[in-house]
This record gives sequence, C-alpha cells and structure tokens, in this order.
Amino acid sequence: MPKHQEKIKNGFTLIELLVAMAIFSVVILTAVSIFTVGMGGTKKIFGQQAVQESGRFILESISKEIRMSEVNGLNGTLLASLPDGLSGPYASLRIINADKQTIDYIFNEADKQVSRAGSVLNPNDINASGKFYLLKNGNLQPRITVILGLASKTEEKYRAAINLQTTASSREYAQ
Repeated sequence: MPKHQEKIKNGFTLIELLVAMAIFSVVILTAVSIFTVGMGGTKKIFGQQAVQESGRFILESISKEIRMSEVNGLNGTLLASLPDGLSGPYASLRIINADKQTIDYIFNEADKQVSRAGSVLNPNDINASGKFYLLKNGNLQPRITVILGLASKTEEKYRAAINLQTTASSREYAQ
C-alpha cells in the first residue's frame, strides 16, 4: 500500500466541532426554556393556592362571627336605623359578640386590606377588597352578604385573583 493512504485520522475537524456545539446549545436552550416555563407555572399555582387559602380563612372568620354575634350596624349606622329590604354596599360591619365585645370588620379600599378590630386579616402579599350588603326584613334576622375579592401582589403574568361571596345571618335571637 502506498504510504499516503495509510494516514490515520486523529481528532475532529473544525466543522465537526462547530456542528456539535450548535446541537448542544440548542438542546441546552430548550431544556432551560422548559424549566423556566415550568417554574412560572409553579409560581402561579402557589399564588392561586395562597389566594384561595386566604379567602377561605377571611370569609369563614367573618361569617362565623356574624352567625355567633348580633349585627349592630353598617358604616357607623345602627341596624335599627337602616331601612327594610336590600341595602348596601357598606365598607364596615359592626357586631356585638357573645362576650359583649364590639367588633368592627372594615374593608379598606385604599390600603387593599380587610381588618377585624384593627388587625389586618389578609397577608401582606395579597390585596383584599370587598363590601357588605344587608337584607333586612321586619322581625326576621338580618342577612349579611359579604363579597370578597383577593389578588396576589406579583407580576401580571403570575397574578392570581379570586372573587368570593357568602351570606350569613345571626343566630342570636331577641328574647
């Protein structure tokens, strides 16, 4: 055999290296983008979970206390002074609980908070808004409808929001 045909090929050519690096780069970029999309979805799901838990806690706290207390007034007006029928919206609700304590629930639209007796109920990372409505019908117990809106304080694409509503009436009956 001639000597020039016995030449052994060692290593890779420059073109082979460039093609391999390009394929590797595409694979890595695809993996990173899939991971990033997955993390964004996880972030949104955690935000939705936090908003739902907060909403459930706030609404259940308010409705439980309404059921176990006597409704005293809305927006600083005594219940007896409010007209029969449906009225509202109101930003505050005053009740007198079983221990004869006066408790105020207030939706502060400016600060996006709901408070009970001065203590904020919603977490710092969640905006809250809402209103109270009253259905008063003669001697029947007044019914309070609570409308609650919650939204997470995150980027728009990860923002989770929920609107909840419940109606409760006091179980305290006049003797």
